[in-house]
Amino acid sequence: MIRFNSIASPFKHFLLLLICFFYCASCTSQKSQVKEVKVEQESYLSKIENGLMTNVFVENAPVHYELIERMKHHKAVGFALTTIKNFKIESSKGYGYCRKEDYIDVQYNSIFRVGSISKPVTAMVVLKLHDQKVLDMDADISIYLKSWKLPASEFTKSSPVTLRNLLQHRAGLIEQQKVKLDDEGFIEGDTVLTLNDILDGKARIQAVQFDSKPGEAYKYSNQGYNLIQKVIEDITGESFEHIAEQTVLKAFEMTNSTFETSFPSPKNENYCYAYKDEMPHKGYYRNTMEKCAGGLFSNSQDLAGFLIKTAAIINEKDDFISQKIAQQIFEGKYYGLGFDLIRKDDLFLFSHSGRTAGYYSFMAMDPEKGDGFVMLVNTDGVDDLFMEMLRAISKAFNWNIWNPITISQIDIDIENYANHLGTYIIIDEGEEYKMEIVAKDNKLYYLEFDEGEVYEFPLIPTAKNVFIDSIDGNEIKFEQNGDEVPALVYDGEYRFTRE
Repeated sequence: MIRFNSIASPFKHFLLLLICFFYCASCTSQKSQVKEVKVEQESYLSKIENGLMTNVFVENAPVHYELIERMKHHKAVGFALTTIKNFKIESSKGYGYCRKEDYIDVQYNSIFRVGSISKPVTAMVVLKLHDQKVLDMDADISIYLKSWKLPASEFTKSSPVTLRNLLQHRAGLIEQQKVKLDDEGFIEGDTVLTLNDILDGKARIQAVQFDSKPGEAYKYSNQGYNLIQKVIEDITGESFEHIAEQTVLKAFEMTNSTFETSFPSPKNENYCYAYKDEMPHKGYYRNTMEKCAGGLFSNSQDLAGFLIKTAAIINEKDDFISQKIAQQIFEGKYYGLGFDLIRKDDLFLFSHSGRTAGYYSFMAMDPEKGDGFVMLVNTDGVDDLFMEMLRAISKAFNWNIWNPITISQIDIDIENYANHLGTYIIIDEGEEYKMEIVAKDNKLYYLEFDEGEVYEFPLIPTAKNVFIDSIDGNEIKFEQNGDEVPALVYDGEYRFTRE
């Protein structure tokens, strides 16, 4: 639907990164080697699961929600959460269903497809191969490519494409177009495209093309990571799945993680199905040939262990790679070698998110204090739930990010606002937008209308004629002229006049 605050700018929801991909795995569907971690009463996890906050937080009438309660509200089927404290896994817990149809709950070791969280794992593979002198991160990748060649481009004549700028999304590739997540990958019985087909643009994303010099600008690109996969497979003569297992997954003790392709079966019941509107996706979940970009399946404990070992490498407490290379991982303002970098005031986190059909994931860690988290869900359309979790996480860890809009409400007599009720309109670029103010349950609401649907937004009074919508935090300020209310101003910018 068209939201009023999208007339000029979209909602300021935290959008966790981009398109991702997927995995499955017959080889890790065996007995789990993960140990259950008991939840302490005052653990970070217990604070988080009981401290969810919506976008608007009323400080003089505070409300916190439980995770299970908000999962039901947002129709999230399954959720996994692991917290890290002082460089150790503190607590792990599953919520809801891994496979709803089979009444299989999410457990501490349930496996999800984690989409673009594959990228930092891929980066570690590249860094290890660089350290072993199998390849050079700063060499022209053309010297490694054997079964596929880069297209000719004016942009790459004097500035070669390197693994370093591919890892950093700075290879000069055209900006990735938006695609439907359901178009990605394959289920059992589908025709499977090769990696060469994907690089040639025969799948859901455009072919490898350049529109700027490598190194000039950041442009998120799954095709860039597909190129990394092609380089690794051509130079080693092995599948990326095998190379990743031998170089990183074993070394990081990620015993429940794999890039291998597998299909749903009773033999791998730890693998959670993918859901949309509480119904499983066709085929239950999808595989992909784009392993580096999004082919990993993992669980929250393996990923927490990955964060912990990465922090140890950076802090010179682990010699997985040389310190010279390790200190380059976080170079960059917003994106390093395979990691998102979150910087605010004196806080620094390394992180990554992942999204693919039916799955959503996020992980982050403070490499100095050793605190962090991993959260995974097997349901589409749960951005708002993730934001509510991130607010709880921010409060639990005392991080000054992902904060709610904090307001104080005043008491009003709803009977004094009868003259505020009615329909207000605005014409923007030739299109009419309509808002209706109504009263019910001793509150004011504004209503939006879209294709026969009516959407209600409760209003919280912060001053006599100023209200905040309690869902998105947008301000509605009524203009009053005596007993008349001729107009209202929405979000400080859009003036709606009474119809």
